[in-house]
Amino acid sequence: MRILIIKLGALGDILRTTCILRGLKEKYKDCKISWLTKEEGSVILQNNNLIDDIYTNYNNLGKFDLVISLDEEACDIATKIRKEELVGCYLNGGKKVYTSNSVTWFDMGLISKFGKEKANELKKSNTKTFQNHLSNMLDVESEGYIFNLTKKEKDFSLKFAKKHNLQGTIIGLNTGAGRRWELKKINVNKTVELAERLVKELNVQVILFGGPEEKERNKEILKKSGVEIIDAGCDNTLRNFAALIDLCDIFITSDTLAMHLGIALRKKVIAFFGPTSAAEIDLYGKGRKIIADSDCYCCYKKKIEEGIYCTDKIEVNELFEAVRELK
Repeated sequence: MRILIIKLGALGDILRTTCILRGLKEKYKDCKISWLTKEEGSVILQNNNLIDDIYTNYNNLGKFDLVISLDEEACDIATKIRKEELVGCYLNGGKKVYTSNSVTWFDMGLISKFGKEKANELKKSNTKTFQNHLSNMLDVESEGYIFNLTKKEKDFSLKFAKKHNLQGTIIGLNTGAGRRWELKKINVNKTVELAERLVKELNVQVILFGGPEEKERNKEILKKSGVEIIDAGCDNTLRNFAALIDLCDIFITSDTLAMHLGIALRKKVIAFFGPTSAAEIDLYGKGRKIIADSDCYCCYKKKIEEGIYCTDKIEVNELFEAVRELK
């Protein structure tokens, strides 16, 4: 049996979709699973022995017994690919629609048959994790994310650990969120305060994480801090970034790809939420969710507007106490 999963992006969504792979293999014995994604998405899926083929072009893929279409941007592709059965979104008369067994997920999304306003209401009232939705959609068991570091990547992180003399409890801090999601961030001063309390009161080592868009922000954090913070750098490859997260015992993060990597690596993740849904995220009993006590929680606004800054309601002490509990 040939199965094709269509999930082009975003990277965190691709990673969390790996939770269905074992369930598919168990339900459809001896099936061959292929995955259609973008070039950058293929990096997340490397070294995954449950995926038989990774494609970045949908031409000449042949026919599939089952197509699982999970990306609203790819409805046209899902429609064009030859298949016996489809679950998820597709085009019907040029309109983006979705199958009846996928309504609870797509009703909350960009192509919801109810429109954007109602979709946002449903998303805010939702209590099921993404994994629950996917499991029900496909009638398979949902398990943990699958992300396997290579030996080379593990060696990279071990070299970093040796260089910085890492020992004892290691706390990762990833409080930025790039430029696209300003409302997901915790500000620089709160990050500095948290790092200082962690080092002084809990006697831990702190590693500061970020991507290219956090360069200036992280420089400011390091400059303002009155304690030693280890800089993970902002120019790591995606998989080396993940390898450094793997050094952490506890990982404090915004709702970003970094959070999903922490979950995939079985870390104790403390994730904080402002504009996005905490209910969708499954920490598999290993972490804590800190939710902004704000009227605009789960508003899905990306940019700061007057009077709206969800994560301003996240207090340093909430994060600190979560670390104390998990440590």
